[in-house]
Amino acid sequence: MAQRVIIDTNVFLNVINREEPLFGPSKELLDLVDAGEVKAVVSVITIAELSTGFYLMGDERGRKEFLLHVMSSEDYKVAPVDVGVADSAGRIRAETGLRLPDSIIVSSGLKERVDLIVTHDEGFKVAGEYIASATPEEMILGLQ
Repeated sequence: MAQRVIIDTNVFLNVINREEPLFGPSKELLDLVDAGEVKAVVSVITIAELSTGFYLMGDERGRKEFLLHVMSSEDYKVAPVDVGVADSAGRIRAETGLRLPDSIIVSSGLKERVDLIVTHDEGFKVAGEYIASATPEEMILGLQ
């Protein structure tokens, strides 16, 4: 069975912006999702953060392609925020001090029963009692 992960915004940004040295491992992770080897959850927070960037860059085509890809792929699931997720995020923020958008991502991951948060943000480590976090490199090494 494929590993199920929630992917943080920065992993997508590494690929969209071709940010070295993080581009390669981040792209490899997204390629594994597209190949069906990893199942990915994406929080609506990530959708909002990425859409903001596309709007700021005036990249309507990129925004539409990204949204269509994530919403039409069987290997991605967009996780909405409901009252339960919001309440859980509030608890996570209060207990860990994690920023609210990141707390919502953790809470969404809990609801979706993911194995891991994939991120380059060390800040997620404070929420390790809820869900472990790993970089794309660490996650890929764990699959081998």
